[in-house]
Amino acid sequence: MAAIALSREEKLGLALAALGHVALVWVLVTAKPPEPLPPTQRISVTLGDELGAVSTSPNPPADPAPDQGPALGETAPEPEPTAAHQASAALAPIARTKAQPPKVSPVKNPAAKPGSSSFDQAFSKGIPGGKGKDKTPPAATASAQQVASWDSSIKSKVVGRWNSCPVSGLDISKLRATVRFTLDRNGGILSIEEPILTGITDANQAQVRPFRDCAIRAIKLAAPFTGMPEEFYDQWKSRKLNFTK
Repeated sequence: MAAIALSREEKLGLALAALGHVALVWVLVTAKPPEPLPPTQRISVTLGDELGAVSTSPNPPADPAPDQGPALGETAPEPEPTAAHQASAALAPIARTKAQPPKVSPVKNPAAKPGSSSFDQAFSKGIPGGKGKDKTPPAATASAQQVASWDSSIKSKVVGRWNSCPVSGLDISKLRATVRFTLDRNGGILSIEEPILTGITDANQAQVRPFRDCAIRAIKLAAPFTGMPEEFYDQWKSRKLNFTK
């Protein structure tokens, strides 16, 4: 069998490969073995009655004191005074002494008269803010029923005189007279203002003057309006009536 001739490059490659294997074997033989890993520390876990797990390490820290205030009814312990607190406490009496206001002598009230009360003394000189004693009694106020009674009495006396006044014609129902008048304390007429007429048209123009005169005449003929309550004069002295046909 004929031998295979290797070229120079092939011989050089084989020599380098062999040299590499020899170097690898030498490194493996001469290299130091790796140092063993330190033993793993064990951690024990304890399961209690409460939910969750409590872990304990080889050197657990000391348990801190619980953050708990005084129970109800107990007095919280006072902190020990420091040097600054003692100094401020020593200066406090001096500060309070200087801050005391000047003494004011009390005002003596005059001796009360026998049989008088504190209320009488307070208002003996009149109402505060007023001038002297208020000697005017409060005005009487009529009830709604009393007002309705004298209004009805005055109207009933005037309406009879008004209905007897002969005023008629076209559009007479559109005319309206408003009359204001004032009575004296006996129910007599003090004054009558000029009537205010509305609803005037071309058809009733001729009846405006008689309509006005009849309204005034009816009030005068109905007076005096007797039986009016004297104590309520300020409430019934000014009157107003409306006249229509």
